[in-house]
Amino acid sequence: MSEHEDASAAEAALRKAVEQLSGDGPGDGGKAVQEAVQALSDGSGQAWTPEQETQIRAMVEQIRKLQDLNRPGGGWWRQRREWRARERLVDMMMASGPELLNQAELRNWKSHAMVELFLKFMDSPMKQDDMVETLARIEALHAVTYEEYQQAKKALAEKKAAAG
Repeated sequence: MSEHEDASAAEAALRKAVEQLSGDGPGDGGKAVQEAVQALSDGSGQAWTPEQETQIRAMVEQIRKLQDLNRPGGGWWRQRREWRARERLVDMMMASGPELLNQAELRNWKSHAMVELFLKFMDSPMKQDDMVETLARIEALHAVTYEEYQQAKKALAEKKAAAG
């Protein structure tokens, strides 16, 4: 499948999710959101080999596991599980390289950003203006590169440090 076909499939999935959230389309909006998130996470903009895709997905899952374990409380056992999860992520990075880790981090962030965007509209139908805004945000989110993500992350950290 070409990049153009991938982009068209991703856009179609996103439009379907937004329409179903607005109440205009038939079916389950939750399923459509999952398909849209999947379409976004698969559209990496770079042709990865199947082995690299597998490694990226494994790292994304490990990042999610680490984020879940890295929260206050939980005691000694959770800290130990977090430490092991961190070690596994480092081992994965050492085996596959920083480029795949960067891609995994970017996909994880995009997935979270998509979910946050859709959660705003889960309990009420979207208006036409909301659909336009959401589609624009989705397209902008889909276009973000790892370098842009890092720059924004750095700027946010500097802003936070200056304020606090």
